[in-house]
This record gives sequence, C-alpha cells and structure tokens, in this order.
Amino acid sequence: MVVAKSCTECGNNEHFSKEVAPGELLPVGGLHGAKYRVVVCGACGFTRWFVAERFLALVKEKFEALQ
Repeated sequence: MVVAKSCTECGNNEHFSKEVAPGELLPVGGLHGAKYRVVVCGACGFTRWFVAERFLALVKEKFEALQ
C-alpha cells in the first residue's frame, strides 16, 4: 500500500506501515480473521488503521454502505 497523501495532523509525508492482526484491541465482529494495515506518520506519530485490501469484499458483504 502506497500512501501518497500528507499526514492530516502535521502535513509530513513520511509514513511507515505494517499489516497486523487486531488481537483484543479492536472489535472485529463480521471481520473475524481479517488483517489490518497500520500507517504511522514518521513525524508526529498520527496512526491510521485500514482493513487490508484483500478483506474489502468481506467488508462490503458484512457492513452496510453509508449514503
């Protein structure tokens, strides 16, 4: 996953990323077994969590779309 955007908190564009299992920290509900991509800003530490791309079809199946 390539992050092309600047950090929404500090504007820096140096990011670090790793795919992780949610463990006990996040409620996974219908996404049991899914992996998440964590992206951390190298300047301020602002952290974002994304569902790994290969699990997006499951998200679309288990969650309702926002209008």
